[in-house]
Amino acid sequence: MGFSIIFPIFPETLKYFLSQEKDISLELTLNFIRYLSPDSENVPFPVLFGGVVGSIYSILQFIFSPIWGKWSDKIGRKPILLFTSLGNLLGYIVWFFSSSFTLFVLSRTITGIMGGNISVASASMADTTSAADRAKGMGIIGAAIGLGFVMGPPIGGILSALDFGAYFSDLKLTIFPATALVASLIAFVNLMLVLFYYKETLENKNNTHQKREIHPIIGIKNTRVKELPLLSFIFFIYIFSFSGFEFCINFYLNDYLGFNPKQIGFTFLYIGVIIILIQGGVIRRISGKVSEFKISSVGSYFLVIGFIAIAIYPEQYYIFFALTFVSIGSAFINPGLSSLTSLCSPTEEQGRNLGILRSFGSLARALSPITFAFIYFTLEPITTFVVSTFLCVLVTLLLFRLKTLYS
Repeated sequence: MGFSIIFPIFPETLKYFLSQEKDISLELTLNFIRYLSPDSENVPFPVLFGGVVGSIYSILQFIFSPIWGKWSDKIGRKPILLFTSLGNLLGYIVWFFSSSFTLFVLSRTITGIMGGNISVASASMADTTSAADRAKGMGIIGAAIGLGFVMGPPIGGILSALDFGAYFSDLKLTIFPATALVASLIAFVNLMLVLFYYKETLENKNNTHQKREIHPIIGIKNTRVKELPLLSFIFFIYIFSFSGFEFCINFYLNDYLGFNPKQIGFTFLYIGVIIILIQGGVIRRISGKVSEFKISSVGSYFLVIGFIAIAIYPEQYYIFFALTFVSIGSAFINPGLSSLTSLCSPTEEQGRNLGILRSFGSLARALSPITFAFIYFTLEPITTFVVSTFLCVLVTLLLFRLKTLYS
């Protein structure tokens, strides 16, 4: 929830920092953007700026996700979850006091590093579920993430109207301080839950001092799981497509449909509710009865239909019809691919391989914002949804190839 709470206020937050006196971090970022695109002054600059800033969190999550997963295989899940939860709390506190762009970037840096702990949570679920119930377990993880996805944006949008920064001007708080404060409180609650209620799930820790790769993802070419490279590539394409949509829809709703932060928040609420209902209800009931390949394939079909519908009918009312299909597709394919990875992996490599999968997702999230931002302003916004459509068609074809390899 702490991650998604920033979604509806992201466009206005970036516009705010662009309007302020420029510090060294902002100058460096702007110079980098001008280097990438000399004509950037003549385009919707906040979108491109947001693409660069949006990549910071995910590139760090990409680097650290498999590292946290592998270390959790060695020393246990709980120590890693405690450390990363504490780090997340620190990152959101820095955001609360980020009156400058430098502090805002520092906050995104800290939370990006610590945000790689999703691989540890997935590995913990794998520790406690049988092969038959693996998709059900991953569906629960997906439902939990979906719940945060549901609650975060509307809370962020509603809290954006509460500006108490003027009453504490000496503290130099960030724009939308109420949103940052609640994100910090959520991180604190999460830390307390891990500290007092989470029980270690890894029974046999891998304490052997094996030679480690510089980055665990490099070892994918040497993996014993023959399906992992293709699975990771499919997950990369899916996340690249979906996160590009996720990034651009914020700016599209704000720039072209006139949505304010609160309305954007409730749009994400609509998406999240559907994801929760599907993952917490449908996936849980069909687990063990329907193969993970079918679950993933159904998800890709819905995504293709949804993105086509958005590209054809991007108006205010039609777009919610299209978002229904996109939401259902995401709800199916996420736990499906995670479950496939877990089922293919030996017990002692659950954390590492799920970390590699999540790492590919984080890499996609790191590259997607800046890529889709360029498409958004160099061509036109609708083109971003067309690109997402073709990428999901590719995902569908690759899933058929994966089924052949797996069988």
